[in-house]
Amino acid sequence: MTTFRRALVTGASTGIGAAFAARLARDGCDLVLVARSHDRLDALAERLRRDHRIGATVLPADLTSREDLQRVEEEVERDQALDLLVNNAGFGTLGKFADLDIEREIVEIQLNVIALVRLTRAALPSMVTRKRGAIVNVSSLAAFAPGPYNATYSATKAYVKSFSEALSEELRGTGVQIQTLCPGFTHTEFQARAGLDVSRIPSLAWMEVDEVVDKSLAALRQGRVVCVPGLGNRLAGALGGLFPGSLVRRIVGSAARRSVG
Repeated sequence: MTTFRRALVTGASTGIGAAFAARLARDGCDLVLVARSHDRLDALAERLRRDHRIGATVLPADLTSREDLQRVEEEVERDQALDLLVNNAGFGTLGKFADLDIEREIVEIQLNVIALVRLTRAALPSMVTRKRGAIVNVSSLAAFAPGPYNATYSATKAYVKSFSEALSEELRGTGVQIQTLCPGFTHTEFQARAGLDVSRIPSLAWMEVDEVVDKSLAALRQGRVVCVPGLGNRLAGALGGLFPGSLVRRIVGSAARRSVG
């Protein structure tokens, strides 16, 4: 599938989600924009309507709230024109797990995993019936190895990657695509919110959100299930599987320890 007529994007107010919204609007795709920030969503929707003459519906929601998540699920189930779902909403935490607020860790799992699973399930029946549709589940390069000092985040993203790959096989021949998008370091608000000290991360390791989105949509056109944007990120993901797990954990843990602010 190369052309989308209507898409719902979660975490649409900033970062990769906003970049997906802008790119899809430029291609003439109508949008449903989901995020917690009503003001940011309104501003984005107004700009996209004005610049690209598309329909843009704002759906403010906190996907860690059972009631809000149910509202979005119901919207996805009702929308018979929806042919793209981008599950982008998520956040990360840093630090020793024993020192972190357990309630915050549970909320992280609820957003990164539970909301994504529920929205995926809400979208699939209609897409399968129409033999048309795609779902992009945003994972991370962190999915390729255990992540000391961001253990919960890495585990949620590993779940997203495994879940999406499994669904892609179940959906073979249905006309519905599933992609797991696994970006590395990307210039967004994510790092500041997680408390990550980025001063030690080399500039060559970073990508821009527009480039990540372009790579994701190109991978969909090519039918690729796992999309890791950037040659350096692809090499890092591949190399992780070549070394003993104990060594990978120590390397990742050592790098993360230096970056915890």
